[in-house]
Amino acid sequence: MEADYLHLIVNHFPIFSVLFGILILGWGLFRKNTSILQIAMVLFLLGAVSSYVAMETGEAAEDIVEELSVASHEVIHNHEEAAEIAFWFTITTGLLSIVGLYVISYDLRWRNTLFGVLAISALISLGALLYTAYQGGKIFHSGTTGAVPTEQLNTTETETGREMIHRISHIEFRL
Repeated sequence: MEADYLHLIVNHFPIFSVLFGILILGWGLFRKNTSILQIAMVLFLLGAVSSYVAMETGEAAEDIVEELSVASHEVIHNHEEAAEIAFWFTITTGLLSIVGLYVISYDLRWRNTLFGVLAISALISLGALLYTAYQGGKIFHSGTTGAVPTEQLNTTETETGREMIHRISHIEFRL
């Protein structure tokens, strides 16, 4: 499986695990149910681990996208920088979740403070992840979609659809 395709699959896990973790954390705090709170913290941990996987697959995908010349270096760099920031926020949320699981196990008195900090950290992580996704959406992934960069098409008004499809089908990408 190509690295850019794998990155497109994996990069959604941190976003949705943190999003659902926030919703479940809110529900657990409202219901004052430790089992629900534990589920939220496990989702935050999954978000932290999957953000690492998304970063690693993104590094490999960067080489492919740069070779195809379908996005400027600046666009790729902005996405990469946003991903690094989101990664560290998500890791922080994951580490706070480990502390939260410990606090629930021993019923420590400062647990409400921790869950408040965890909720804020998770919201910041989600914002950073969504911004990263926004920046990544600016990258044109032609290697996975089969699309052709516009500068390679050079269509004319007199060219028929059949001729254009024939010409496009003979363009080869180096992946």
